Amino acid sequence: MRVLVTGGAGFIGSHVVDRLRAHGVVPRIFDVRPSPYHAADEVEAVTGDLLDPEALEAALARCDAVVHLAAAADVDDVARRPADAERVNARGTLNVLEAARRRGVTRVVFASTIWVYGNGDAPVDEETAVAPPDHLYTATKLAGEMYCRAYARLYGLDCTILRLGIPYGPRSRPTGVLPVFVRRAQAGEPLTIAGEGSQSRRFVYVEDLAEGVVAALGPQATGRVYNLVGDESVSVRGIADTVCELVADVGVVQTPARAADFAGAEVSGARAAAELDWRPTTTFPEGVRRYVAWVDAEAAREAEAVRAVPATRRRPSLRPGPALVSAALNCLAIGVVAGVLLAYLSAIHAVGLGRHDEHTVGVLSLAGLAAYLALRLDGARRPRLTFAAWLTSAALVVIVVMDELREQLGLGSPDPPIVLLSMAGAALAIACADAAVRLRRTDHEPLPADPGG
Repeated sequence: MRVLVTGGAGFIGSHVVDRLRAHGVVPRIFDVRPSPYHAADEVEAVTGDLLDPEALEAALARCDAVVHLAAAADVDDVARRPADAERVNARGTLNVLEAARRRGVTRVVFASTIWVYGNGDAPVDEETAVAPPDHLYTATKLAGEMYCRAYARLYGLDCTILRLGIPYGPRSRPTGVLPVFVRRAQAGEPLTIAGEGSQSRRFVYVEDLAEGVVAALGPQATGRVYNLVGDESVSVRGIADTVCELVADVGVVQTPARAADFAGAEVSGARAAAELDWRPTTTFPEGVRRYVAWVDAEAAREAEAVRAVPATRRRPSLRPGPALVSAALNCLAIGVVAGVLLAYLSAIHAVGLGRHDEHTVGVLSLAGLAAYLALRLDGARRPRLTFAAWLTSAALVVIVVMDELREQLGLGSPDPPIVLLSMAGAALAIACADAAVRLRRTDHEPLPADPGG
């Protein structure tokens, strides 16, 4: 059995990959970045974007199932960049389901969140009606759940929805509450909590959580919803107190509460225990100890790696950095497109087209290229560049259409033959630009992958 794990290079995803391998399942990672936890010769990996349907469909080749974990999961980042989060979480999930449908992959496990239950004191389970969301993150996850239900009904996809508790443990995002608290405590700084810190969380140790995700691939989980949560609720204040006890007693400082923060309902995990035979086995204090031990081991490993480098090799490298290489590749791509256009115009000149008409062909070809780039950039989450490309395209067309401007700039009339030649020039330039875009498909800044990293 081969399973595609979206977000497989992230926090939860990397542990799911480990558990799949332990159960004899072949994982394939799909993420916007290479995995820092699995070597390329150890686990097959595809670098790609959820917003690229073609890359998703190709990654699903020969797969029997997909575990969809990739998402924008940092709620603060979601609040800062809501449109980006909506594209990744809602549209990205739709893209995964559609790619699975096209590839004939009928088994989909979708990672949602216990945030969908909202705030309240009453215990909740999978049959509890979810309230309208107070946070955009919750809204995007509910959208993903609805897409799963719709694809199951319309196309027969076997979907399982997992509402995950708050994950913690090794490899977690540095912006998570526990990593932040541990880092501050190790630095001797007081811990800050929002409000009184009474908000409770059903934390679940990440290795336990990964085991639950793998269990949800079983046939008994088809069409079901499961809460994968810890057995105990832990308040934010309780987290701070645990860190102070295990790391350093640095004290706690209160700050204003966050808007629409999840106060924490009592979420039942009884269905997962009964149907998947899954229960978390790691208590919160024990999980924190393991996380702190992992942090210390990583720090020691990095220090050892620095000591292992000879002093003569520790001077700053003169090799070009990633930013310089990226800029050079972009300049090369622009040069190739410009060269193709110039070669095309030279060919037109050679067959006797007038100078004014040559200029008109060049301007209209650039207008077509700009319109193409605007369409591509719109899917890459670059609104300013998209607007600039559309504006450039429109301005070039207006210049050719308006008689006064055309005469002042020495352009010819946009007769049908000129328009056809311009379309051919634009098509050549677009073909080159499209090849460059495909090579640079992961150039845009990724949002944090999967719930917890």
